[in-house]
Amino acid sequence: MTTLRTMLGQSLAHHPDNIALIEGERRYSFKEFARRTYCMGNALLSLGLEKGERVAILDWNSIETAESYFSIPNAGLILVMLNPRLASPEILAILSDAQVSALIIEQSFLDRLTSILEHLGFIRHFILIGDEALPRGWHRYETLIAEAAPEASRTEPGGEDLAALMYTSGTTGTPKGCMVTHRNFFHVGQSMSCELEMTEDDKGIITTPVFHASGMVVLMNGIYSGVPTVIMPRWDTLDFLHLVEKYRITTGVLATPMLLYLTQFSREACPSTKSLRKLLFAGAPVVPAVFQKAIERFGNIFVHAFGTTETVGAICILRQESVAQALRDGDTQILSSCGKAYMDMSVQVVTEFNPSPGADNIGEIRVRGAGIARGYWNKGPETRDAFRDGWFYTGDLGRVDDKGFIYIIGRKKDVIITGAENVFPAELEKILHTHPAIKEAAVIGLDNAKWGEIVTAFVVLREGTSLSLEQIVAFCRENVAGYKVPKKAFFIDTLPISSTGKILKNRLKEQFTCKSIYNLT
Repeated sequence: MTTLRTMLGQSLAHHPDNIALIEGERRYSFKEFARRTYCMGNALLSLGLEKGERVAILDWNSIETAESYFSIPNAGLILVMLNPRLASPEILAILSDAQVSALIIEQSFLDRLTSILEHLGFIRHFILIGDEALPRGWHRYETLIAEAAPEASRTEPGGEDLAALMYTSGTTGTPKGCMVTHRNFFHVGQSMSCELEMTEDDKGIITTPVFHASGMVVLMNGIYSGVPTVIMPRWDTLDFLHLVEKYRITTGVLATPMLLYLTQFSREACPSTKSLRKLLFAGAPVVPAVFQKAIERFGNIFVHAFGTTETVGAICILRQESVAQALRDGDTQILSSCGKAYMDMSVQVVTEFNPSPGADNIGEIRVRGAGIARGYWNKGPETRDAFRDGWFYTGDLGRVDDKGFIYIIGRKKDVIITGAENVFPAELEKILHTHPAIKEAAVIGLDNAKWGEIVTAFVVLREGTSLSLEQIVAFCRENVAGYKVPKKAFFIDTLPISSTGKILKNRLKEQFTCKSIYNLT
């Protein structure tokens, strides 16, 4: 059986006394972790919940969020992991869409719940994490665990049963609930363990949100492999480095911007990172110069991964041996690639009129395999559009070189059509990032009566520097065709970034009336 229950069961059988999770001063062995998840699952069923009902949790990364990936699905229920950065109306939208029957909430989020509580009549049970005064009719998380039976529930989930609704980040619109099965999660644990060649000496670290695939995959890897996983509630570069040194961390997953933070950290103040051997990063395209600097600073320990919520983890990865061989051959272009197909996944780049993969043809990336979610919850048309004939169409544009390496060109929806020509924002963004005065940059298309859309750059300057649109234009003209050069520029303090490092381009479009604007139309 390829379920979360069997995944935990195998580690419980072989490594019962090994440490499973560490968060601050708290730590649980696999035996203790399993007992707590069994108790919580039984407690939820004793409240009257039935197989298939949804249970949501709102908390930062914690042992409780990690437990929820196993306690809820292993009782035949469906987990809904909420993004703790969401505003109250956004939380309400997801709770309503999933029609959750119970909500587990950490006490620091109670204020955020107050404004929407009157709209949550469909929730039958509220469960509080923490020791604050218990609202009337609510249950306390630890009390439920203490009073429930410490054995696996009688409800036996199957591999194809739904285990969770993982909501997309909503960078292009309303978040959609991806229907993730037990088999999907089992694939994540098994494939991560194999791809990373895990041994009993390994230790993982969760640096990114557990509600997101990038954090979840580290948890699944640790539980499947029977090794300790350290949980960071939130990212902090120095905290990360101290934890790596303290626990001799060997592996984990970073959001792409974290790679830059590590390269910028003082060498003199940097704790030892010698234990690290395979550190994945994902969530946003990487600037090749940053990737190369990270390798020069820390060694060839980084693995670039590309995936989506719908694929419950990686689609393809750039393996260390590929990077090493390419750099030996003097090929730094490889640092722009996201690699080749991940374990048990098939990847193709296809066009609308030529659904056959071909070298260097730009097309949409589609994928099939063990990680593909069942579709979107309560969204039939969107499911039929994205999940077709066994393939998931990612909405990402890419190309494949003659060696089979995949390169992300950008989002299909982000392509700018200006004067009947196609402009791929990612191409221009990579060029802008090489300018010494530019710290960060994003490119979008804005409506224009003359051109249809105009190429527009949003630029964050490095401290103490200045730049004009004319200088940006001159710099870009040295590298790309004239129609790709920005005709408008906004100079802003920060780019809107999601919790996984993706630039929220839909928000940029809402900000284009900013006063710091230059035009060249």
